[in-house]
Amino acid sequence: MDTNIIVADFNFKKPAALILLQQAKIGMLEVFVPEVVLDEVENKFSQRLEKAHRDITGEIEIIAYLNDEEMRTPVTEEFVACSVKKYRKRIEQLFADHNIRIMPYPKTKHKFLAKKAMLKKKPFNTNEKGYRDCLIWENVKSLISGAGEEIASSPELIFITDNHTDFMSGEGLHEDLIEELDQADLQTETIAVYRNLQDFGDRVMKLYLTQEDIFKGRLKNDEFWDFKLKNIITEYLDENYSGHNLSDFEFVAPGDFAEDEREITGYHEDFDIKNLSVKKLNADEFVVDLNIDIETELEFFVDKSDYYSASEVSYGVIDFDWNDHVMLVSQTEIISFAVTMIINSKLESKSFEMNKIDED
Repeated sequence: MDTNIIVADFNFKKPAALILLQQAKIGMLEVFVPEVVLDEVENKFSQRLEKAHRDITGEIEIIAYLNDEEMRTPVTEEFVACSVKKYRKRIEQLFADHNIRIMPYPKTKHKFLAKKAMLKKKPFNTNEKGYRDCLIWENVKSLISGAGEEIASSPELIFITDNHTDFMSGEGLHEDLIEELDQADLQTETIAVYRNLQDFGDRVMKLYLTQEDIFKGRLKNDEFWDFKLKNIITEYLDENYSGHNLSDFEFVAPGDFAEDEREITGYHEDFDIKNLSVKKLNADEFVVDLNIDIETELEFFVDKSDYYSASEVSYGVIDFDWNDHVMLVSQTEIISFAVTMIINSKLESKSFEMNKIDED
């Protein structure tokens, strides 16, 4: 958030600000406020109080003159100074309570900023004013992914500012800033600019749906270079499926065989992903649900008496003489699983769960 956004509602009391606070508190948004913005807001708050103090003092002096009597203003300079300190503490506590992060001043080289000012590159303007805006922009840049990085969806960052003359061109970023992102090898298509909290509030729920749809579409179309959903699943199957027993998945197998005796010896990798759905879990993570049918190879033991008395069997015998009482057999079954994954915006799988779908 830029300074003008907070100054428009110093105490975050308007509906749009309350929506933002709530979304940040529950983790649906990551909200950042540059420290330079917070300092500017404090200064604007102080200036507004001092103006009110001057206005009140002037009007009281007029009343005293007209009534020919002495009157004192209830608003003193000490009161103003104390109010400014209280406001700074109050706003910092408000941010802390709602998980809003304050970004420290950027460590940008003065030579870089001076050159931008001399060239009148945005956010500097024609009279070379814009130093604080440039610091804010440096904070914004620090949150944008590199040009070569893949991200789950877009936009990954929204800059809320009403300073459309220095940051914007039309409804998007100014071309100077886009050029700067390109030169810094940062992404240019993943940042959006909104001019006020009302505009942001109107779009925020649509934004979640948009991000879900974009990520789902890219997953279904296999559009990511270094992230393959099927590879994530097969890696999990290799480590947590093959070599384990069906009892690990807590479901009842068909037939009369004891579940803890059915060992998974392999599976076929030519499975399809079905019923893919994506939901936003929080600002940084998506919940991905899908179904898969795994052709699974199983080994287990069968009593010899059961084998010889059966008119038909669905398994093949590996070793007739495992011992005097049982034989080792194998069977191939197609087993359906529901898979739930949590994937963050950087395309890292943070959690994985696979549960058997009961055909009954």
